[in-house]
Amino acid sequence: MSTRWLVPAGVLCLVAAFTPHEASSQEPTVKAIADRYISARGGMEHILAVRTLILRGPARTDGRPGRFMVKARPYYWMVGEPRPNRDYAEGFDGSHWEFYGDAGLVIRPTGEPAAAGRHTAYFDDPLVYFGTPGWSFEKIQDARIGADDAFGIRATMPDGFQRDIYVSKSTWLVTAVRAAAPVHAFGPAIRSETRISDYRSLNGALFPMRFDSYDIETGKPSEIGVPWATAEVNVVLPLDYFSPPPEPRTPLARMLNAMYASRAIPSDALLWLTDFRSNPVTGVIDTQAGVEATAYQILKSGMHETAIVLLEVNLKEHPRSASAHFGLGRAYRSAGREKEAIAAFNAALAIDPKHRPSLDAIQQGSR
Repeated sequence: MSTRWLVPAGVLCLVAAFTPHEASSQEPTVKAIADRYISARGGMEHILAVRTLILRGPARTDGRPGRFMVKARPYYWMVGEPRPNRDYAEGFDGSHWEFYGDAGLVIRPTGEPAAAGRHTAYFDDPLVYFGTPGWSFEKIQDARIGADDAFGIRATMPDGFQRDIYVSKSTWLVTAVRAAAPVHAFGPAIRSETRISDYRSLNGALFPMRFDSYDIETGKPSEIGVPWATAEVNVVLPLDYFSPPPEPRTPLARMLNAMYASRAIPSDALLWLTDFRSNPVTGVIDTQAGVEATAYQILKSGMHETAIVLLEVNLKEHPRSASAHFGLGRAYRSAGREKEAIAAFNAALAIDPKHRPSLDAIQQGSR
């Protein structure tokens, strides 16, 4: 029989007595810090006893349900709208997947997006894996996180990806992590800091419920998180719960998914679109939004040439669309064709002077 715990926002239950770090001439070892951290959270037995975790955010101001995330050991996770009614979802069931309801896309990313999904798949933070084969840890410079002094530890994951962890010297809880990752799906890697807070007791172990992101270079917040409203643990879930929904049975969805699957060969990907457009039965179907969404996903996988070919055809069919110009400009920029990118963004603004994505893109290019 599964155990269900429901913890509302604002409830903080510390399961271990915290002993502030006392300054001494000898700093604690990484192992000592990891041990104190595990103890502060309630002990390894309680941490590992949480097998599944369902998190729900507060309702949105527009009336839609709040954020939703579910995780299960050892590496299953899914975010998005709860089933069955959802427009977007992504998760990991052994490999990363993404679902976009409007376009009918059901994709398995490759490259950096896939790696990001794999790194997210760990149920616990890196310090819980201290001593696990394949993981390595080293002491780095301590840091001031907000108003708190913290020990610095660098964790190297089995695939070589590194993440810097900061453990509070007063509570022995992880208070922040730092890593280099793109702010945008295919932009340059930016050193960012995620501050972690609002620990709550779930089944005898503390789990964080709030995550705020900061740009390390500027110190400015890049994303202020909204704490999870409720949490449930150890709800029994079938493994297929974490897999993507089936591909929608529409001609447009089939074409877009086939186009994405052919992304490594630009001519093949384009052929799916041109065949679809030349068929009298499917030629009347509007493909603009779907092509732009699919090309964006293709860009994320690093296939710049394919995305540009598709978006150039899309622009020819929709020359008075600001989003068509912007999409092509974004592809040009990701391929290093900056002059053409700026021209495309300006063309979008000539059609819609308030087109926010193009305004932001031009400002970003001027930095």
